[in-house]
Amino acid sequence: MTSNKIVKLKAYLSQYDCAIITGASSGIGAAFLRVLKELADFPVCDVSRTGNPEADTWISADLANSESFANTLGKLKNFVGKLSENKSPKILIINNAGFGGYGYFPMPDLSHNLRMIDLNVRALVGICGEFMPMLCEGRGAIINIASTAAFQPCPKLSVYAATKAFVYSFTRSLSYEMRGSGASCLCVCPGPTSSNFFKAAGFDSPPLPSGFGHTAKEVAEASLWALCKGKSLKVIGIANTLQSCLVRFIPQGVLLRLSGMILDKIR
Repeated sequence: MTSNKIVKLKAYLSQYDCAIITGASSGIGAAFLRVLKELADFPVCDVSRTGNPEADTWISADLANSESFANTLGKLKNFVGKLSENKSPKILIINNAGFGGYGYFPMPDLSHNLRMIDLNVRALVGICGEFMPMLCEGRGAIINIASTAAFQPCPKLSVYAATKAFVYSFTRSLSYEMRGSGASCLCVCPGPTSSNFFKAAGFDSPPLPSGFGHTAKEVAEASLWALCKGKSLKVIGIANTLQSCLVRFIPQGVLLRLSGMILDKIR
């Protein structure tokens, strides 16, 4: 980022009292944590299974597990409550945790896909819902991480793409509903990102050429800048932005075949 952007982003972030990041132990979540620690002066809570030593607070959680998720909500409220000082804190929530799975459904197995839905969708909706009154009262913000996979069906990534399509639709709707409250909601759609995501999902290499990819830090910086500018949607990268626009004009049957052909060849 340019020095001018850094100054403006620091001023914007100075309004917040704390941040909560799910899945900040690696990848995009870790990049968000690192950028916030560089630019902001508020405590950051990492909600993940393995934890990030750079976080001020770590809540160990398996958000795909309903019991663990319920316990996590209580711990998050305690974290925020310690900062309130009889006022409504201004919270930044970054719902980043998620994973994928490559192969013909239900590969690699049905349990994997159901856990994916629980983490990518259920946990995200639960956190948004639990903190919505506080976010609106304190004029906070939500960043929900979707994907460019949200814009078209993706054979061999069927469940993952469907969860991200949900995140896209849900977050865009929230941004409308939150208008007038002073709170904001941003949907971020990265393309292939340098992280452990593709290896964990079963890929030997990222599914698109390098022109469509970016680093985790680039995603974090672009997302925070978009939030600062009051955007409700940020597609990361020029090539991905063009792709997300073009798919609207391609017949669904043709788009499905093209997507299937590309994903068939990448492993």
